[in-house]
Amino acid sequence: MRNLGHFILGVLAVALGQPQSSQVIPFKHALGCVRALVDFSMMAEYRSHTSDTIAYMEHYLDQFHRMKGIFLDFRVTKDTLAKVDEQRREIRHQKTPMSQPVTPSNRRRIRDDDREEEHELRMDLIHREWHFNFIKIHLLSHFSDHIRQFGNIPMYSTELGELAHKEQIKDGWRRSNKNDAARQIVHSYSRQHAIRIRLLNLESLRRHGADLSADVLQHLESTTSAVTAPVIRKRILKGRRDDMYNVLDFGKVLGVSLESICREWI
Repeated sequence: MRNLGHFILGVLAVALGQPQSSQVIPFKHALGCVRALVDFSMMAEYRSHTSDTIAYMEHYLDQFHRMKGIFLDFRVTKDTLAKVDEQRREIRHQKTPMSQPVTPSNRRRIRDDDREEEHELRMDLIHREWHFNFIKIHLLSHFSDHIRQFGNIPMYSTELGELAHKEQIKDGWRRSNKNDAARQIVHSYSRQHAIRIRLLNLESLRRHGADLSADVLQHLESTTSAVTAPVIRKRILKGRRDDMYNVLDFGKVLGVSLESICREWI
């Protein structure tokens, strides 16, 4: 969400920039809904909060909930669509043909009324069958209370644990023979950790002038940089692509050029 929030509003503003007369209000609600969710996400990533920032978060969340219905049609399942079609057929079957002739204006008015009635019944059925009441949407309502009780949310991020998976789990799995791999992964990481602790202890002794053998000193000279220098892990996107490549991919899906996106940002 953090990387998507960098460019999604610019791309959507270009893609929805020239709506037809019937699309102005839906496009406006769609942009407002996405903007409110992105603003809420950005505010939730603050390292420190005040009563004002928490109030901003709650305001953005309320805006999102008011406008999220514009995306309800995209959550409809095939079963719900089948029920909608069946409901439409039943309504049209119940409509008895008019025995008396009517003027063209009255015929258009009756047709518009029937279409509006079908739309209302369709939306009622969709709201009954499908909704936004699932756990990830519900959890957003607890963010402000969580911040008041426990502090900022990034403090409880699991990203560091996920990054440690590569060294502690994945590399050990690749080095194992895939037979009782869990035991081999634990032993492999334990040995690596013990060796690193031993090298750090020897390096500390060398710095304090301890009498170490020449072989140990030579080995420390060759490994001290690898042991003491911290490994810089740059957070990258999936697939090892920069943000710009994600913007290009997102623009291709919507049929928007990079030039148009840049003009919207500027």
